[in-house]
Amino acid sequence: MIGPALVAAAMLAGTPAASEPAGLHSALSRLEREGRFSGAVVVRGRHGIQFARGYGMADPFAGRRFTTDTPVDSASLAKPVTAAAVLLLARDRKLDLDSPVRRYLPEYPHAATTVRHLLSHSAGLDGDEAEQAIVGKTNAQLLAQFRGREPAFAPGSAFAYCLFCYTTLALLVERVSGQHYLSFARDRLALPAGVTIRAARLAEWSGRAIGYRLAAGGTAQRFDSWEGEHFYGSGNLSISAAQLAQWGARWWSPDLASVREAATSPALIAGNPSGLTLGNWYCAPDRRRCHYLGHHEGFHHMLYWDRQRQISVAVVTNNGLSPGLQQRLQRALVAFAEKRATDARKELARPLADLPVRPSRYALAGGGERVTVHGDAGIVYVTRRGIDYRAVRIGAGIRYVPGLDVYLAGTRSGALRWLSLYEDRVGRPLD
Repeated sequence: MIGPALVAAAMLAGTPAASEPAGLHSALSRLEREGRFSGAVVVRGRHGIQFARGYGMADPFAGRRFTTDTPVDSASLAKPVTAAAVLLLARDRKLDLDSPVRRYLPEYPHAATTVRHLLSHSAGLDGDEAEQAIVGKTNAQLLAQFRGREPAFAPGSAFAYCLFCYTTLALLVERVSGQHYLSFARDRLALPAGVTIRAARLAEWSGRAIGYRLAAGGTAQRFDSWEGEHFYGSGNLSISAAQLAQWGARWWSPDLASVREAATSPALIAGNPSGLTLGNWYCAPDRRRCHYLGHHEGFHHMLYWDRQRQISVAVVTNNGLSPGLQQRLQRALVAFAEKRATDARKELARPLADLPVRPSRYALAGGGERVTVHGDAGIVYVTRRGIDYRAVRIGAGIRYVPGLDVYLAGTRSGALRWLSLYEDRVGRPLD
């Protein structure tokens, strides 16, 4: 049997290890040569590391290459860490999810909001998330901006993807536990010791990946983390692909078993099951497979874990991964990790077409489930199972739906392409 240390040594030497998923390295190398992928991928299994390689440039301006230990801006991949911290405190009876937030944070502005509402992105904290509105502010300062303002909707009645909910939850974790957020996550949630909160000044964040995108002619342009970000809980962890995969493996181990049931249970919005769980994961219907994403400027990452197969897959990128490739690459990586190389190659061979979505009611193939796409050219919503989710345009036509992890695109025939990690469906228009 080849041990994890020998596997890692072979990979560092550039030699394929016997346990590597067949075809994965060649597929990623091809994407790197084509200028479509720069980052790192790590796959862990029950016996340790199965694959660990970096591709392209972590810093294209200095010529520094990506490795599996290169720190990246976690973006929203901090949210499942924060949610797990809250759920662990609830398990320990240090807090009650259905108690008002004010019980733990008296300065919280809305009396009717519960901890569960914050976890579920249903608190109605509708604030400006633009760069000029959030840089230079701490978690407490971000919360203070809601004083004297009513929530955007009755807490618990609607879904609105919420950065400020999770910066507030990080404050709550510190107030209830008496520990700094990061210390609690390391001590109680098995977050790897090397994970930190990123430096507010980018010049002090050494060895990190720099976000970029390629302009016409192949010139790299900076598309990077924002200078002066002080908040945490909703983002701003400094973490590597190796550390992400290690933390993903904790979700099938005894370390986090005590909070896994709650973390993988669907959140409820006005009594309807949300596309996100209470632990801020997107999970397959069987709840044994879950994942989450981080996306910020040029950075796009995924952490996936399967507690039955005991697989953890982490991918981090810094090159403004194209919208048509994002979900296809993620699906391909899971297929490679499951030894389904043929399926993986098919995923990479058919990027999502960048065609606009037509507002309509659609019947999704494979069961006839109805979804509705509604709105105008600027603001579009998707209604699924009684909940509205805002669909954000990320390409000329492709839209991404936070809360569902679905990529939407039109087709030349007028149908809807509905692509998530667990679904690849076509919607027939009903209007």
